[in-house]
Amino acid sequence: MSKPLAVIYAAVFASMPPIANAQVPVVEDGEPVAVVVTADEPSPTAVYAAEEFVSHVREATGATLPVVTESATPEGAAGRIFVGVTDAARAQGIQPETLALEESLLRVVGSDLFVLGSEDGQSDPLSQSNPHSGTLFGVYELLQRSFGVVWAWPGELGRYVPRTDTVVISGELDETLSPALTFRGIRWRYIRRVAIYGEEYDPNHERIAFSQEGIERYGRDLQAYLRRHRMGRSEPKPPVGHYFKYWWERHGDENPHWFMLNEQGERGPLPGQGTKHVSMCVSEPDLHNFLIEQWDGESAIRLGEVDGRDRCRCERCLSWDAPQPEVIPPVLAHDERSFYSPLWVTDRYARFWKTIRDMAVERNPDALVTTFLYQNYFPAPAEVTDLGPNIYGEFVPWGDDQVDFFPMTEGALEWLKEQWIGWAETGIIMSYRPNYMHDGYTMPHLDTRQSSEFFKFAYQHGMIGTDFDSLTGQWATQGPKLYVHMRLNADPTLELDQILDEYYSVFGPAEEQVREYFGYWEEYAVEHHQRIIDLFRDVGNRWQRFTLKAHEAYPPECFPPAEALLQAAMQAAAADPNPDYVARVEFLEAGLEHAKLCGRLAALFDGSYNIPRDSGRFGQAQEVARELVSFRKAHEHMYISDYAYGAAWRELRRWNVNSLFE
Repeated sequence: MSKPLAVIYAAVFASMPPIANAQVPVVEDGEPVAVVVTADEPSPTAVYAAEEFVSHVREATGATLPVVTESATPEGAAGRIFVGVTDAARAQGIQPETLALEESLLRVVGSDLFVLGSEDGQSDPLSQSNPHSGTLFGVYELLQRSFGVVWAWPGELGRYVPRTDTVVISGELDETLSPALTFRGIRWRYIRRVAIYGEEYDPNHERIAFSQEGIERYGRDLQAYLRRHRMGRSEPKPPVGHYFKYWWERHGDENPHWFMLNEQGERGPLPGQGTKHVSMCVSEPDLHNFLIEQWDGESAIRLGEVDGRDRCRCERCLSWDAPQPEVIPPVLAHDERSFYSPLWVTDRYARFWKTIRDMAVERNPDALVTTFLYQNYFPAPAEVTDLGPNIYGEFVPWGDDQVDFFPMTEGALEWLKEQWIGWAETGIIMSYRPNYMHDGYTMPHLDTRQSSEFFKFAYQHGMIGTDFDSLTGQWATQGPKLYVHMRLNADPTLELDQILDEYYSVFGPAEEQVREYFGYWEEYAVEHHQRIIDLFRDVGNRWQRFTLKAHEAYPPECFPPAEALLQAAMQAAAADPNPDYVARVEFLEAGLEHAKLCGRLAALFDGSYNIPRDSGRFGQAQEVARELVSFRKAHEHMYISDYAYGAAWRELRRWNVNSLFE
């Protein structure tokens, strides 16, 4: 800050008389009366934040606020909105350096509003790995509070800004805000790689999903949408992963004793089992010593086990286990993939993590051991109940269809909560890393209330962050669930009904009919949840294979009641002169039609990878596939679905779709 300018600002503010009802006029009767002010050399984040503020104000009021630098600020503006780190903010005693990463300061002084956070002058404001986002997040907080903005789904149609001709920001505003969760993530790697990083787009996907232009446009809008919902992190998420994958290939010959004793009494995998996922002999002291010797003394020690259920059967490892349960919890008892099968090994792994942690803290008191809480070491430990804060665990409900996916029975939900509490009481650091956002393919499969209930429960009991795997982007069929998860990541203290009120408000006069429409689908999912679980019992992981039985999970007869509700919504929307309400109901109609087309194609494949060419179904499938692709291309600008990852990625792994276009 130049000294003369600082003195000028200080003198101006010091000479201002106290204002009893301080406020910042922004727009009056549709005319701009405020200016947006940035530093003379603003950071990229401040520039983008100012653009976001101006564009939303324009949509709300029709007025375009001028954006100026401090040295070019005009005289006579009724209000000034300082975005980012400025000399004016420093003159007010605001020290940006004292703000934590991702922290936002919102303060009104007289007729001036300050919105700022820490800045580094170079980071991409749209990057979720950029923690210098307080200025941007402050603008988004302001837009939601003062303008009632709702970002229901990516793209312009999903952006709802209530219309008004006058905007005044209260003078009582003086807050410093931070995200409640240290890191907040929903994975969208496939789209990001192609649309943002320029990776080559799979031509097989392009044939049946987005065009090249379409996926790039969707990716850019999705990136902006996720930032508007504050996806990012103030600290990096501790690294986990299936760390011991491929270790048998690297170390098995020289150190077979590091690896599990299998059912045949030999170290390593069973014949024909493959060498990628070979579990470790976690009680082996030589393995412990090796892990500490190779550790650099500073980075996290990753102990995530391989992705499998077969574990070591040596006497020492078995002695580290708690007694195997005589009775499997009733909510899990009929599932052969239960967390307790083939062995319940939680206490064994807890002892392993604690052993490595104790060895590591002798070198570095701040050492951190990281792991999944997963598969048959997912249930909370019975005997090793004091682990302490130097262990980080990602809570991954995966291993029993009764609790892998929502909706579930109330008994299953309570069991899931008991496991979270059990782990939390050991003292470890915990985040939430579920797989249920994969579920449902393109169908209107909803679990909004239960999944949000558990999210809030986890936050109330120590959750520090999230890493959802993954975002399939079924915006038109699973919209309320997706929106609720965006809002809860940004603020897990919000009440579900408040969030749903925001979402349904974007449909204006059709709000109640759309609420009833999605209510129908959620009730359907709850009522049929066990039938859907049973459908996939013989086909393996349901999230990857939902395409195989989508037509049975959501048969043709379940759609007419929903279509009638959308017809009523369309009638209500059409009565309003604002065409956006009709367009948003059309968005839902397109999503439902897309789901029906996907179901028709699933029925023709009927659980098979190929349709015989001499079968009458082959010609029908060709016709439906062409209709589906034509529909997708015609509607790709609407973003009813992430065609690439949420649809084509799954379809091409379960159906030989390419044969239909040869």
